Amino acid sequence: MEIPNARVLDDGEVRVGIAQADPYRWYVAAMGVFPGLELDFRLTELLNIETTSKLFEGYGNYKDKCMDFKYQIFPESRKFPALAIGMHDIVGDSKLFEAMYLVFSRQIYPFDFTFGIGSDRLKGETSMPLLEDFGPFGGVEIALTERFNFMAEYNPIQYENDTPTGGKRPVPEGADLDLNFGLRCKLFEGIYAGVSYQRGDTFGGYLHIQTKLGAPVLPKRPDHPPLAPVDTRPFKERNAKELVEQLRRAISEKGFYNAKVFTDGTDLRVEFENTRYLSDQKAVGRILRVAYLYAPEDTRKITVVSKRLDLNVLKVAASPGHLAAFFEEEITPEAFSEHLDVEMAALSSEEDMAGYISSHDYTQSDLFLGFKPEVATYLNDPSGFFKFRFSINPFVKYFPWDGGMAYARYMLPIYSNVDTSLPPPEEDTIRMDLVDYLGEDPTFDRLLFDQAIHLTRRTFGRVSVGYFEPMYAGIGGEILTYPWGGMLAFGLEADWARKREPATQLALEDLKVYSVLGNIYYSLPSLGMVFNAKVGQFLAEDRGVRFTVSRQYDTGAIVGAWYSITDTDDLTGVNRGYNDKGVFLAVPIEMFKTRSDPGRWVYAAAPWTRDVAQTVRKDMDIYSLTYGLLPNQFKYGIDQLKK
Repeated sequence: MEIPNARVLDDGEVRVGIAQADPYRWYVAAMGVFPGLELDFRLTELLNIETTSKLFEGYGNYKDKCMDFKYQIFPESRKFPALAIGMHDIVGDSKLFEAMYLVFSRQIYPFDFTFGIGSDRLKGETSMPLLEDFGPFGGVEIALTERFNFMAEYNPIQYENDTPTGGKRPVPEGADLDLNFGLRCKLFEGIYAGVSYQRGDTFGGYLHIQTKLGAPVLPKRPDHPPLAPVDTRPFKERNAKELVEQLRRAISEKGFYNAKVFTDGTDLRVEFENTRYLSDQKAVGRILRVAYLYAPEDTRKITVVSKRLDLNVLKVAASPGHLAAFFEEEITPEAFSEHLDVEMAALSSEEDMAGYISSHDYTQSDLFLGFKPEVATYLNDPSGFFKFRFSINPFVKYFPWDGGMAYARYMLPIYSNVDTSLPPPEEDTIRMDLVDYLGEDPTFDRLLFDQAIHLTRRTFGRVSVGYFEPMYAGIGGEILTYPWGGMLAFGLEADWARKREPATQLALEDLKVYSVLGNIYYSLPSLGMVFNAKVGQFLAEDRGVRFTVSRQYDTGAIVGAWYSITDTDDLTGVNRGYNDKGVFLAVPIEMFKTRSDPGRWVYAAAPWTRDVAQTVRKDMDIYSLTYGLLPNQFKYGIDQLKK
C-alpha cells in the first residue's frame, strides 16, 4: 500500500495505475529498466489543498511530481530473502516524499513477509539501535486464493509532517493508527484492483495494469513460410531467368519492396527492403528461408542484401547446408554465426554482379498515402495541469530515386485546449513559445525533401531541405561513418533554419538560427543500448554537449533519456544555468495490430520548455536509418533469423 518491499518489476515490464486514500490521490507509472532496477514516476494530488495563486487560477489541487528508484541487490533464493535498496523522491518538485530504505522480502507460501528500515518520511517515531536516522517498517501479504490476497502493514509515516508549498498540511492531525489493511484482486491477467483501510480512519482503492512494454495487445495472424522446397533441381536443369523471376515474385508476395534476384548458375543473391517487420533480423531470416526453399540443390551460397531507401546497407551470406541446419535447429545460433558472413554492403550491386542473370525490373509503388493521428500534450501549466491537442495528419511520401524522399504532412487539429497563463517569452526565443504552435489552426506540419547518400561502404550522408517541423524550416545535412562493425560511429551535422510563424500555412519569421554539431555513437548490443553525444553549438548559440542514452527491449520498445551541459552565460532569464533534460518512449505499432509493422510511435516529455541545447527536429537521421543493419547489432540478434 504505502511501504516498499524488495520485489522489482522484471526487465522491460511496466506498471501504470491510479490509487486514492483521501486526501491523497496517486497517479503512478513504473518500469523495470534493467534486470533488478526499477524506476517509478509518481504524481501526488492533494485533494484538500487547492492552489490559490493568481497565476495558478484554474490549476486545481496541489500536485507534486517525483521519481523513485529501487535496486534489488539479491533476488530471493531457497535460502535467502530478496534484498533491495531504494530512494523516494530523488527528482521532484519539493522533496515532500523524500526517503531512503533497505528492505527484505521472504515468501513462505501462502505468506509473503517484508521488513525494512527507512529514513526521512519512512522513519517514523522509532529509531533503530545504532542507526538513529532510520526506523523500522514491515508487513505481510497472504494469498487467500489464486485471485485474492490480504495485506497488512506497519506504516510509520508521520503525515502531520507533510508540508507542501504554502504550509497547509493534508493530514494535520496525523494517522490514528500506524497499521494499514487491504485486499487485492487479480481481475484479469495483468490487471489488478484493491481496497484498503488506512491510517485508522480512511478507506482507499487502486487499479493498475502491469505488462511487458511493447508486448502485443492483439493476437497475431499466422505468418508461416512454405513448409517444403518448391523446386530443388540443379541449376543445369533449370531456366535461370524463370528461377530468379519466380523467387522475386515469392519475396514480393511476402510484402517486401524493391526485391531483385540474381544468379550466376552457382550462387543466389537477393536484394530487398524491409517494409514488413520491426526486426531486421527477422526480415533477413524470412528472405533466407524463402531463398533456401527455392534454391537449386547445387546452390553454393545464398546472399541477401538489405537496403534502406533502395541504398545497399548490409550483406549477409551463408551456404544452404548451414541454413538448413540452423532452421531445423541442428546447430545453435552461436555455431551458425561462425558460418554466416555479415558485413556492410558495397555501394552498388554492379560491383559484385558481373556475369549474373537478374530478375526483371520490379514495379514498385513510389507513392504512399496515409494519415497519422497525433496527441501533443502540454502538462503542468499554471492554468491547468493537463492540456493537449488531438489532430489527424494526412501525409504523402514519394520516393523518386535511390535515397530520395519527398514528404508532405498536413496537420488538421480536431481539438486543442492548449494555452498558458505564463507571461510571454522574450522575442527571438527558440522553443519557449511552443504553446503558440499547439493551437487549433491547420497548417503544413512537414513539407520537405530528404536525400540519403551512400558515400563509401561505411559512410553515409544526408541532405534535407524544406519545412522540417511546425516551428522551423531551412536546410541541413549530416555525414556519418562506421569505422568498424557499427559499435562506434562518428559524424557531423549542421542545420540553418528560420522560425516559422505560428497559425499560418508557410509564413516565416525573421529569426534565423543555425547549429553545428559533432556526433559520437556507441552501442552495446548485449543490452540493446545506444549512447550518443552531440557536441558543438546549438540553436540558441549555447555551446556544449547533449547526452542521450536509450535501450531497446526484446519486444522492440525503446526507452531513453537526454541531458545537456552547455554554456548558457549569454542567455537570459530561466534559460541561464539550465540543463535541458527529458525522457522518451517508442512503442511498436504492431503491438496494437494483428499483423507485423516496422513502425513505432514516439512520445517525449521534458520538465520545462526551454531554449537550451535545442536542435531542429528531423524525421530522418542516418543512425536511425541504418542502426538495425549494423553488423555488430545484427549478429547479436541472430536467433531472430528463425522467428
